[in-house]
Amino acid sequence: MADEAPLSFGQLYSWREIDSYPANWKAEANLPATWDLRGFSAERVERALHQLFQWHEPLRTSYHLRDGVPVQRVHTDLQPPIEWVKRLITSARDADRTSAELLSLPFPMTGGLCWRGRLVSWRNAPMFLAMSFSHLIMDVWSVQELHTQFRALLADPDDQAVLARLGRSPRQLAAEQRSEAGERRQLTAERYWQRVLAEPAVQLPVPPSGTERRRIQATLHSVQLSAQTTRAAKELGVTAPSVVAALVAAGLSRQLNAPRVVLSLMSSNRFAPEHRHLVGTMNQLIPVPVSVDEQLPLGEHISQLHWAGAKAYRYSCYDVDRIAALATGDGAPGSAGRHFTELFPCWFNYLQLDTKRPKPGDRSRAELEWTPVARRYGQPFDVRVTQRDGRLSVALRTDPEIIPADGLLDLLRFVAAGVRQACVEPGLSLAELWRSSAALPADLFPRRLPQPPARKAA
Repeated sequence: MADEAPLSFGQLYSWREIDSYPANWKAEANLPATWDLRGFSAERVERALHQLFQWHEPLRTSYHLRDGVPVQRVHTDLQPPIEWVKRLITSARDADRTSAELLSLPFPMTGGLCWRGRLVSWRNAPMFLAMSFSHLIMDVWSVQELHTQFRALLADPDDQAVLARLGRSPRQLAAEQRSEAGERRQLTAERYWQRVLAEPAVQLPVPPSGTERRRIQATLHSVQLSAQTTRAAKELGVTAPSVVAALVAAGLSRQLNAPRVVLSLMSSNRFAPEHRHLVGTMNQLIPVPVSVDEQLPLGEHISQLHWAGAKAYRYSCYDVDRIAALATGDGAPGSAGRHFTELFPCWFNYLQLDTKRPKPGDRSRAELEWTPVARRYGQPFDVRVTQRDGRLSVALRTDPEIIPADGLLDLLRFVAAGVRQACVEPGLSLAELWRSSAALPADLFPRRLPQPPARKAA
């Protein structure tokens, strides 16, 4: 049996995004999770998994189309899609290999549950559980929340604190968003979008949804970049993501010779206390216009983007179908999927994947790597920043016709230089920062750079 309901705005956004992927790239929507089970009995593990499955509707949700509109069905008569496997663990990398196998398998958009797992045990002792979740039902925040609850249940199956922190279900959220109060919030979001769309900005050549195009991607990894970003944010009274986003916007403006760019910032949409522990998919992008004045002091430029982003987040939960109709004039079912990349040509996402603080005294050399085959669809300019194990990684992906390989490296170098300068001289103008030729220390930007992947002949 199953109960049917409309999608929440976060679910609808994820649906339209993933539906815009080319057919052979759907597995890119998968999120990994690998849980260490050593030291716990099979009975304790099974009970905790059963509790999570019953508590959280996304784990029992499938999607279906009704007159071209996606709906969700929450099932009450299914078992968790976890395969129990008995085998000898032969390598410390067994869990990683198992996770990679699951991540490589795409989920159908309709008809079945949108996650799967493989629980490996040896001699009746659970070893690890590897899982793959589609972004259709989960975001990274939710995967982490599930793990937190699972560990609490393993420690105490009757822990009432876990029950107390459960958030709304996506169905409840969808009903709230379609209420009279929700409609008022939607209208304010639409007014914000209208203001953004009315102002001129550089137009990037955007490929149609579902098509592929050659892309290049370079990633800068640095512990010192993390430490100095944290320091600059504290001294300027902003957030670390704002520091990086402001420098990316200024660097992009320079590369495109455009005084105004629009970054689409990823929002977790979990600002309200009642949404902090909601398990589901809540992320949506919100456009933030950035005017880049070369004479503006660096610190002021960063502060301006910070407050513009804070304002934009107030409007970051919306019906993407209605926004697509507003922006493109196409109100047909599924039009948001066809126009998805047009709505968000410059994507910026900052993920803090753990709470480990960077060590200011760690002078580990920065690393830069090219992705051999970058993801070939979606936005023509894409920035993914991750904070993990005290290290910041800034991945820039773009069409080489928009920003060539040397331009991509210059942009990354500019971000590193800007973070350093924001710590020591935030009054320096952007123009002076651009003209600066001071060598960066090897812990912020490598001195010897790898060659980009060779372009294959057609």
